[in-house]
Amino acid sequence: MNEQQANELIAALREQTAAQMAQTDAINRLADSNVALCDLLIQSMAEDDTIEITTLDDLKPQYLSQKARG
Repeated sequence: MNEQQANELIAALREQTAAQMAQTDAINRLADSNVALCDLLIQSMAEDDTIEITTLDDLKPQYLSQKARG
C-alpha cells in the first residue's frame, strides 16, 4: 500500500466514523422519542378508570388477554 492509498483509506475511515456517529445520534433520538411515547401512553391509560395497569411488583401480572401469567 502506497502513501496515497493509505491517505485515501484514512479519509474513508474518517467519513465512516462520522456517519456512524450521526447514526448513533439518530438512534438515541429515536429511543428517547419511544420512551416519551410510552410514558404518554401509560399516563393516558392510567387516567382511564376501566384499564388496570400492572407493575413488575405484581405477583400475577395481567396481560391483554386478562389471563394471569408468571
